Amino acid sequence: MKRVLSTVLVVIMLASALTLFSGCSNAPKDWYQMTLDYYSEGVKTGWANEDKSLNIHIAKDLKTKDPNKQIGYLLVDLDKDGTKELLIGFNDGSNATKFTDVYVWHSDIGAFQILGGGEGYYIYLCANNVIAQDSWYGSLTERDFKTWNSKSNSFTIIDGEGKYLPKKWDLTEF
Repeated sequence: MKRVLSTVLVVIMLASALTLFSGCSNAPKDWYQMTLDYYSEGVKTGWANEDKSLNIHIAKDLKTKDPNKQIGYLLVDLDKDGTKELLIGFNDGSNATKFTDVYVWHSDIGAFQILGGGEGYYIYLCANNVIAQDSWYGSLTERDFKTWNSKSNSFTIIDGEGKYLPKKWDLTEF
């Protein structure tokens, strides 16, 4: 597992360096594969080999065994730039897929976990590739709506209340 993680980090650093030196902002083909391998191994082994040194928080929702929960991922081109972003989450019988992680290809630094959630605060994918994200503010839970823009490497907050509803998506299981 440590060797796989070391390889993941080296590939990400090399890809990032190539992006910086070449001025190219296009994502390499299958840039997300090592991230998928990490999650797949974690799901299969019950996260026995989770690398806590990585700056990735694995939501308890993904670690909890439940035969009624389908854990998997979705590749979707959020901003229609030709590069698919990676969303990791689960279906648990509710009417919307709950995502715990969103990974993007950031033109300046390469593969990057841009959104994280879980433990009751989730990320949802709505129509028109709008992201809805639950956030906790003191005693309030609020939902923000946003769209991804790879050219600016950022999300744009939009008015989505009552306009966009979280949807259920078919996930590719790990």
